[in-house]
Amino acid sequence: MKYSFVLPVFLLAATASFSQNLLGISTSRYGGTNRLYINPALAADSPSKFYLNGVTGVAHVNNNYVRYQAPFSMLRLISGTVPAQYKNSDGSLRFDASYTKEILDGAPKNGTILGEIRGPAFLIKTSERAAFAVTTRFRAVGQVIGAPEELLSAFRSSLVDNALYSIPNRDNKFSANTNTFAELGFTYAGTIWEGDGQKLQLGATAKLLLGYNAQHLINRGMDYQIIPDPNNPNSALLEVNRFDATLAYTSFLQGRSLNPRTLFSNAAPGKGFGLDLGLTYRSQYDADSPALQLGLALTDIGGLSYTGQEYKYSDIGQNPVLFRSSDFNNLNGVEDIARVIQTKFNTGRNPDRTSFRSGLPTSLNLTADYQLPDGFGINVTYLQDVRSQQALATHQPSLVAVTPRYDARWLSLSVPVSYLNRGLSVGASVRVGPGWLGTDNFLGLLGSSGNGIRPRGLDIYAGFAFGIGRADEE
Repeated sequence: MKYSFVLPVFLLAATASFSQNLLGISTSRYGGTNRLYINPALAADSPSKFYLNGVTGVAHVNNNYVRYQAPFSMLRLISGTVPAQYKNSDGSLRFDASYTKEILDGAPKNGTILGEIRGPAFLIKTSERAAFAVTTRFRAVGQVIGAPEELLSAFRSSLVDNALYSIPNRDNKFSANTNTFAELGFTYAGTIWEGDGQKLQLGATAKLLLGYNAQHLINRGMDYQIIPDPNNPNSALLEVNRFDATLAYTSFLQGRSLNPRTLFSNAAPGKGFGLDLGLTYRSQYDADSPALQLGLALTDIGGLSYTGQEYKYSDIGQNPVLFRSSDFNNLNGVEDIARVIQTKFNTGRNPDRTSFRSGLPTSLNLTADYQLPDGFGINVTYLQDVRSQQALATHQPSLVAVTPRYDARWLSLSVPVSYLNRGLSVGASVRVGPGWLGTDNFLGLLGSSGNGIRPRGLDIYAGFAFGIGRADEE
């Protein structure tokens, strides 16, 4: 099987971290509506009477299976400036197997790719004690959670150079989910107790969801082995002898592009509701004193119900199912991959259901923030995924981040350091006036085989947002 298929399937197709986190923005007191995705109660603590988010976008990839070691950086890759010597004659990228290196530590493997756009949003301080916000957001995410190292290594090695023929793997489990959807959120937060320089604030966000595309493959147990292809001695087959799984997919985006007409289509197959709940405690004696803020939130409760096809497998019969590399040639997206799997296991079979549910990446968020009057401060953020590995849902990978920063009304600087997916990354973020630019994984953008940096992902975000008026002048 072509290596060019194996890595994209792991990172993109069969696939934030669901890192919608934008730590440089969400940990800043001047982050406005971008803070609410961590904890909606922070709306009541806005320093501005009115805050407007024009647009904020993020692109993120992370995994704990391979490190990037191409001769060109991922910044060149995503900007389309890869040198010509690494391209084919037709201009397409030539990605060699040596451009990645496996991380073989025996741990289950996870991978995520995410694109997110936070559209027009605003926050209004309705009083000194309360605030109201309306937010819009578009999210597209693909993930693999808990994939066995042996299975991925077999795909990467055996199907390329025949290294692991006839080595079976049994009872492995993993989940793969994708979800593409938009949301409209309504947030209200207020102070529920105040006294002697202390505040307790409560907030909630109700979200209306519209879904365009979703797939999931929940593998509860599969027995397989890699065998030589009797018709091609230079190739291999994946022979599946047992398969206990649930497979579901939609077809709405087949032949369609994501344009405004599609985004607002009444025919979109997914609809649902979501909810964020948050509580914060703030202690500050006066404006010249340090401020301590502690937060607790449960975000992305809920999910979407999709019109689509769902199949459940428990008995594939006496004959094993064989997959060849050619089965995955010339495919157009994740939906085609799902159809290949479904067709191989039971050609012509009617779906068990014509609808399925895809849950949001529910997360428990804990924060601690310490801010000095001169603008310097530090934030600690802990995000804990509360979905089970086999849940029909995308996941917020657990992370711990420490973000030292300088925060003033027209300038913010921060250096977030996070531990995610068993790896440490360092970011950087800057805000000058209304413009934001940052990354939660700075070295991931620059790493290549030439400089010895071996990143496991990338992260970059930018935005345009600003506050008007001081809430403390009321």
